Amino acid sequence: LYLTNNPGMLKGAKGHAACTALAKTLPTCSLLEKLGLGGCGMSAEGLAVLAAQGIAHCPTLSALYLTNNPGMLKGAKGHAACTALAKTLPTCSLLEKLGLGGCGMSAEGLAVLAAQGIAHCPTLSTLYLTNNPDMLKG
Repeated sequence: LYLTNNPGMLKGAKGHAACTALAKTLPTCSLLEKLGLGGCGMSAEGLAVLAAQGIAHCPTLSALYLTNNPGMLKGAKGHAACTALAKTLPTCSLLEKLGLGGCGMSAEGLAVLAAQGIAHCPTLSTLYLTNNPDMLKG
């Protein structure tokens, strides 16, 4: 399922409602292998809901692309979203590709994601973190 490059689709209050609806739908997609939501304007709150209620119930997911959602992982809300995603990743035991480039990730967010999530993804072979300048500060 690729919904990439729809800049306003997941932005604002309507976008949060769309993330919630998608999160409720994903558990019914028992054979979903790829999810692309890059460039959709997703917020930190939207990702937190999507991770906990949707992605966590997609055991066959092999690729998750969330790139180019600027600010999604920035600040305190972004850190909370990183934590939610990190807790979800171990449930995706077949995950091979994870795209988080251009999302505003910080060094602290990366540390949480690495320790709690990525470290528990034995099949992960490709990780996109480009264009996250705050990740290198600190």
